[in-house]
Amino acid sequence: MDGRRTKRNHEMALTNDEQRTLDEIERALREEDPKFAATVNLGRIRRHRLLVGAAGFLLGMILLVVGEMATQALMAVGVVVSIAGFLMMIAVAAWMTRRRPRDLIIRRAAG
Repeated sequence: MDGRRTKRNHEMALTNDEQRTLDEIERALREEDPKFAATVNLGRIRRHRLLVGAAGFLLGMILLVVGEMATQALMAVGVVVSIAGFLMMIAVAAWMTRRRPRDLIIRRAAG
């Protein structure tokens, strides 16, 4: 355990020293390779992740409803489609909330 977590395993804000170190790393990256730094747009990456997650979750909800409607015609097909939609919603929610390896690398470099 790296000391930046509470008893419930929740993330805590960076300390001033850690934030300063992270800012130095970012500044060094921009100075060392400005072309690469310009191509890495974290805001765009986050928006893309959010849109993909929302679309996947919506598709799962649609499958859930379609499965419910299909149950009226053929029970087995409706149940399978509904379960697939529900599992898709859970998978997308898990994908959206998981910790990404690059976040861990940045945190370790700052600490």
